[in-house]
Amino acid sequence: MNSASTSHLPVTIESQQQFNQYVASHDFIVLLFTAKWCAPCQTFYPTFAAVATQVPQVLFATVDIDVATDLAGNFQVAQVPALMVIRERVVIDMVSGAMQAHELQHHLEMWQALDMAAIDAHFTQKSTPA
Repeated sequence: MNSASTSHLPVTIESQQQFNQYVASHDFIVLLFTAKWCAPCQTFYPTFAAVATQVPQVLFATVDIDVATDLAGNFQVAQVPALMVIRERVVIDMVSGAMQAHELQHHLEMWQALDMAAIDAHFTQKSTPA
């Protein structure tokens, strides 16, 4: 088996506990909320998986809302497919609907370009008493 072709395929997250472990151990996660009965989800998955292989520094993961009901409920996922992006334990974006590969790549570039130090400083400043 060629490990290069499978090493960066999306992982499957099946619970809040598993999600918490991935968030604690990865600085950048793109999470796809999906369902077996969702035709657009099934159509979008190959694009999601293909982009995942091109960006090994980012963890791509899928969550079936009918399996990880706790996780889907916690994030109030009302429509699938939906992408949730987490950087340094902060949810930075949530996007509903399937995308073409070039759209996903464009979003990924925007997410990567975010200055997390500035975001952290903003929230630190807001929480510091005057």
